Parts: sequence; C-alpha cells; structure tokens
Amino acid sequence: MKKSFVLRIGYLLAWVLLFTPPFLIQTTARQAGYILLSALFFFPLALYRKSLAISAGVLIFLGSLNIFHAQFLGSLIDEFAIATVMRTESHEVMEFLDLIDFTMILSLLAWVVVSSACGLFLWRHRDSQLMAFPRQNRFMKAGVGLLWVGFFLFGMATQSRAKDYLYRLRNFYPVPMVQAGVRYGEITHSIFYTPQLPAAAPEKSPVRTLVVVIGESASGQRWSMLGYDGEDTNQALRNIEHLQVQKVLANGTNTAQALPYILTGQSAADSLRNAAPSFLDLARHAGYKTFVFSNSRFFDKAEDLYAQILRRSADVYRKAGNGAHDEVMTPLLEQALADTAPYKLIVLHTYGSHPDIAKRYPASRYPGADAYNNSIRYSSDLLARWIGLIDAASDAPSAMLYVSDHGLSVPPCVDSPRHGRDRAVFEVPMAYWANAALSKIQGQDWLEHADGRLEHSTTLAPALLARAQGYEVQAAMPQLQDSRQLQIEGRPYAQLFRQDSCKP
Repeated sequence: MKKSFVLRIGYLLAWVLLFTPPFLIQTTARQAGYILLSALFFFPLALYRKSLAISAGVLIFLGSLNIFHAQFLGSLIDEFAIATVMRTESHEVMEFLDLIDFTMILSLLAWVVVSSACGLFLWRHRDSQLMAFPRQNRFMKAGVGLLWVGFFLFGMATQSRAKDYLYRLRNFYPVPMVQAGVRYGEITHSIFYTPQLPAAAPEKSPVRTLVVVIGESASGQRWSMLGYDGEDTNQALRNIEHLQVQKVLANGTNTAQALPYILTGQSAADSLRNAAPSFLDLARHAGYKTFVFSNSRFFDKAEDLYAQILRRSADVYRKAGNGAHDEVMTPLLEQALADTAPYKLIVLHTYGSHPDIAKRYPASRYPGADAYNNSIRYSSDLLARWIGLIDAASDAPSAMLYVSDHGLSVPPCVDSPRHGRDRAVFEVPMAYWANAALSKIQGQDWLEHADGRLEHSTTLAPALLARAQGYEVQAAMPQLQDSRQLQIEGRPYAQLFRQDSCKP
C-alpha cells in the first residue's frame, strides 16, 4: 500500500510538471496556483490510454515551443508570435537562428528530457496507479466532471460564445495556446476591413509635407539625446534646429504586437473591432498624396493586417528593400519629395536595429565594438540626412516624425542586445522635427517636453499626425488609446520594474 501511495504521488507530480512552462517563465506564487489548478482540471485526460498519449505529447511539444519562445520574449506564445512566424521569410529565419546560443539550447533540451521522462513514467504506470485507489479515482473524476459541467452550465446561462469560454479559462494552461490560435484567426480573417473615416475631411492643414519614419528595435536607453552616456549615438541629430525628442512607451515587445498602436492608436484586435482608421487613411481622406516605402522583411505572398493597413491607403507603395541597409530608401524619399502633389505624406518603414544587428549598418563606416550602438548611430545619421532632404525640398511647412515600434533588451539585463521583456524593450525614442516655416506656425512647444520622463506611449504618434493633418484628434480617432495610459497588459507600467529594471 505504501508503495502504491508513493507511486500515485509520483504520478500526480509527473502530470503537474507537464503544465509548468508558465511557472518556469514567470515564477510567482499565483502562477504556481494556476499550474496546480490546470493539472487538476485536465487530470481525467491522464487516466485513459489514448487521451494520455495525445495530451502528454501535446504538452511536451507546446512546452518546448513556449520555453524556446520565452528565451527571446519572456512570455508564452500569443497571437502576435504566430503572426510573426507567419510573416517571416527565409532570410529572417536564418538571421534568427544565428542568435540562438548554448544557454537557450540547454534550457530547451532540459525541458525535453525531463518532460519526456515524465510522459514515459505516466505511460508505464497508468494502469497501476488506477488500481491503487479506485474509490478516490472515482471521487476525483466526479469532482473534475462537476467543475467542467459547472463551466458549461454557466456559459449556457450567460449565453457565452466559444471564445468567451476560452477567456474564462485563460489561466488554465494550455488554454492560452488555443486562445492565441483563435485570436490570430480573427485578425487574419478580418484584415480587409473598411476603416470608419470622419464624415467630412478637415480644412487644408498648413503642413504640406509629412514624413513618418517607423523605427525597428531601437531602445531609448541607447539614445544619447535621451540620457545614454556610453557614447554619442545621436551626434548627427544634436545640432538640428527645431528637433524635439522624448522617450515613449512601446505597446508590445515585437512588431506584430506594437506596430498597430503606431498606425491606428489601438491594438490589432481593437483596430479590427472598431474599424479604426490609420493615420494613412486619415491623410488620404484629408487630400494628401500618400507614399509608403518599406525595407521591413516579411513573407509578402501572405497578406497580413500590418501590410494591409500600410497598403490600403497608399497611392504609391513599394518594397524598397528586404532587410537591406535603410539608406536604400533615400532615393525613393527624394522622388516622393519631388512629386508635384501639393500635400504629401511619406512613410519610411525601416529595418532599423532588427537582429542580426551587425547586418543592419555598413560595417566599414561604423567600426565601433558595440553593434547595437553602431546601428542606432547609423539610424541617427540617416534621420539627419532625411531631415536635410526634406528641408531642402521645399520652403512650405514640412515635418518629420520618427518613432520606434519597440526596443531590445540590452546589457546588463542580457549578455548582448536581443528580444526580451525589460525596460529597454518598452522605452523607445520619438523625435519630431518641423522646418522653419512650420515652426513659426506651430511654435516651439508643439511636442510636449517631458524632460526625460516617460509620460506618453507610442499612441502619441498617430495623435500628432492626425493633428498635423488638420483633424480634431478625438473626432478622427474616437477609440484611440490615450497616450498617457502607461500600461502593459493591463498592469501600470510604473509598477512593473520597481525592484529590478530587468524583470517585471
């Protein structure tokens, strides 16, 4: 009997361990509680041969994916991770593989070995543990069955849809994986929505030319104009008149999650739900000729939400490169600036500091030892050059807005810059420049000075652009997320890094 009891405890522990990836990623007492509840909730699957074989295999596989994903982004796989995978092409995959180090491989192998051993233990002792305490097994099945029936009846009573069930079970691993698939499907199936535009276009704005530069993977913690003192990464920008910079909060840790907030001022899901217009949609509605040039890599045979938002209101859309050095867009900018349209909005979607970082800048011109600093300096040099081109193109009121979608983890939080989930990822640079003609109209303080404080998120970008186009922001973007709402996944950002700037 004692041996049977020990065997049963071992069986339960082996089953619980298959549910531990969320706890390994975020080690908290609350997460431990959810792990135990999840294992209990799905325990009947461990009592039958076929269901055990399938569920153990699925849990081992999903655990491997999540452990690997967490090495880069510090979280479980979500719909944005799926979107990133679906829009990634072969060159980006090869660069991504170059970033994998021994520690990541060791962590993944440790999970595979331990979880596979647990799965094998469960398979070998399934029959014996059932025979040990048949009465207790019946009570456990009945208890979990009542829990399942309770969820079903509650859903029937409240007329919940299937995804509402998933939401209520969101803390029961591996339900978040199913949720991610459902949400990705919703985003994918609704990408061709028609944006809800204001009933009437605004009166002509004084801003004749607007250039929007979307940065990639640039952290505000490596901008010298925002307090970084390792080296002067913004040397080329330092003496440009009418240039204002500040640090803002990125609304995500990867492009798929963060970019919609720059385009529409909302999350991807909210953009679809509200048929939200992007700043490009508004510009075209206001009479601007719109140009979009992208150097970002993506699998362009599969349309996605982000490409669709950039394309649908672009009078001219062109892939300027496929992860080449961002200066590849300079000739296209010159052509667009020379266009005879009286009002122009030009978007340059850069590849910035995207890993593999050493490939993001001309090595011969930037021989410094820190590749991330070199990439930031290269982007700064390009911004300075592009500002010069805009200034020289016309004496009419013109402006440029730069904002990065998200940053990268940097030392000392990691050994070298890469994707992650610390302050350097969330705090990104924003820069606004107006030429002399526009500065006289707007004044010097059109972009609020934050004195180094983090007071806005990246939704400030579409708000500023709508305002520059002549719109009353609230009327043009009624569901726009207030840029002063500094939250990450519902948690106040100010509370995330109180004890450790590297770990929330």
